[in-house]
Amino acid sequence: MHAAYIFLLLLVVTHGIQATLYTVTNTARWLFQEYNQVDRKLVQNVSLFVDPEDKGVVAYTTKLTHEIHVSASYISNYSGDVRKEITGVLYHEMTHVRQWHGSHGEAPTRLTEGIADYVRLKANLGSGYWVKAGEGDIWDEGYDVTAWFLDYCDGLRNGFVAE
Repeated sequence: MHAAYIFLLLLVVTHGIQATLYTVTNTARWLFQEYNQVDRKLVQNVSLFVDPEDKGVVAYTTKLTHEIHVSASYISNYSGDVRKEITGVLYHEMTHVRQWHGSHGEAPTRLTEGIADYVRLKANLGSGYWVKAGEGDIWDEGYDVTAWFLDYCDGLRNGFVAE
């Protein structure tokens, strides 16, 4: 059996995908200060898939059907703490499920990716390949660079990211 499938099986058995996704949802609600139903994006179901073929990405989420796809080759070739990494990836992708992307999907991709990594950062699930705080060329570079910038801004004014 492929190592990625074994790991995901262990994750389901020991921690539970539902528990992980529930925790991500609650973390995002807290960070985004979604205290009432009006603020929340209604999501009925989320599906998780392990893609056996390498598509050149770690993971991706479909906006309309709320499917999270994770690369089996990425998981099986990851050399660090696999459980922390895949949990971080799930935090990132589940944030995309919860995110509003603007009324017509016009939210800048680098910002939405940075917000997803910000949630991962606040959950203490940053990856070893991330840049250090303050590195990067421009605040909206995306992913980890933008996550660190948002963390800095939220430190200056609590609730900055939620707004």
